[in-house]
Amino acid sequence: MTKAYIQLTENFTRISPYELKHLSECMLCKIEEGFEEKLCGCTSHVKLTENHMKSAITDTMQEILLELRKRELQLQRMKLNKTKALVFAGRKLAA
Repeated sequence: MTKAYIQLTENFTRISPYELKHLSECMLCKIEEGFEEKLCGCTSHVKLTENHMKSAITDTMQEILLELRKRELQLQRMKLNKTKALVFAGRKLAA
C-alpha cells in the first residue's frame, strides 16, 4: 500500500496547472453537491466534518478515475476501428 501512496505523490507532482485546476473544481463540485445543506447550515446547524470531506475527496477521485478509463477505452476503440478500416480496406478494393 505504501507503494501506491508514493506513486500517487509522484504522479501528483506531474499534474499540469490546468489539470490541477480541473481536479480542484471537481472536488469543490462534489463537496457542494453532496453537502450543500451542511455547508449552508440550513438543516439544524449540522457541521461539515472531516469524514464528510474525506468522503467527498474519495468520491471525486473515483469519479475522475472512471472518467479517465472511459476516455482511454474510447481512444482504444477508435484505434481498433481505424485498424479494422485499414485491414479490410484492401479486401473491399479487391472485390
